[in-house]
Amino acid sequence: MDNSFVETYLSTLGIDSRQKNIKLSNGEEIRVKITDSAGEERFRALSANYIKKANGILLIYDITNRESFNNINNWATEIKDKSKNIDERPIILIGNKLDLEEKRCINKKEGEELAQNMSSGIKFYETSCKTGDNIEKAINDLAEQIYNKFCGNINENNNIVINKNRKEKEKGKCCK
Repeated sequence: MDNSFVETYLSTLGIDSRQKNIKLSNGEEIRVKITDSAGEERFRALSANYIKKANGILLIYDITNRESFNNINNWATEIKDKSKNIDERPIILIGNKLDLEEKRCINKKEGEELAQNMSSGIKFYETSCKTGDNIEKAINDLAEQIYNKFCGNINENNNIVINKNRKEKEKGKCCK
């Protein structure tokens, strides 16, 4: 989120959040908040509260770790169980650690197939937090999808406000 990488590995304990302003392709600037939930079982209940409120989801696995890849389906199931209308929220699947190509054990085709099999409309990226490859592209893509999905309702703090009144959306009062 701040275009930096720290070599020292510190796993997330509970929840970690960062915010960033992003300029969309239409010129609008919005603030996105990325919340990283710990993957450990003991933090699942805490993660559920954030899942319920999420406007979009980045599902991330490590391309050098088969277990993290295999856990994506578990996370997807948990997200669907914990969140109402999850099918209405954009999801992007990410294979991270592209900089460790020599240690790769999940090939790109496997990632693409997983995204395709999970649900229609899920995009797939391979990224590297270390080198920055495709990070901005994936986050901007998710921000664009969220903006477009929720009709660009932006409040005075440049945060997306979801119009929960579907009848207004159907009548065309939501979108510009």
